[in-house]
Amino acid sequence: MKSIKLLFLFLIVNAFVFQSCKDDSEDPDPGTSGKSKSELLVDVNWKLTAATFNPPIVVEIGTLKETYTNLFDIPLIQDCQKDNMILFKGDGSMIIDNGSLKCSSSEPQTAQDGNWKLINNDTEIEITDSEYFKLISSTTVILKNVSITETELKGQTDYVFNDPIKGPVNTVISFTFTK
Repeated sequence: MKSIKLLFLFLIVNAFVFQSCKDDSEDPDPGTSGKSKSELLVDVNWKLTAATFNPPIVVEIGTLKETYTNLFDIPLIQDCQKDNMILFKGDGSMIIDNGSLKCSSSEPQTAQDGNWKLINNDTEIEITDSEYFKLISSTTVILKNVSITETELKGQTDYVFNDPIKGPVNTVISFTFTK
């Protein structure tokens, strides 16, 4: 009888030990409410709130030297583009919402804008044929190191700036989108 009690005690102790040693990587991120990256991403309007260059883009023409660390500081980016939002649809398509400031009165409020998919174990988003991302690439943009919470989407992409004097300059753009 004593050996049965000891065996029972041994099993209970082992159950607690193995439970406390379970892999915590299976636990959802506290900012995700247990949802997958795809569930957090789709059917929500995401507004670009930050886009920084590392290293900064430096443009030198004659004695003029401009350094750009933020995409929004580039003169080609208009105010009407800064309030645009992206909607990632569950079917892999994207919709651009032109926000409250439109670049043209004939511009529609929303329009189809390319396709997306999560790749590499949901650590990257591949975006294809997007007018919104055309400044970066005319065909495909890969957002790397993607993190998505209930309120924020972050990622990075490689970018080659074609400096008219120096030629191609490599940089990385870090994006932050918020709901």
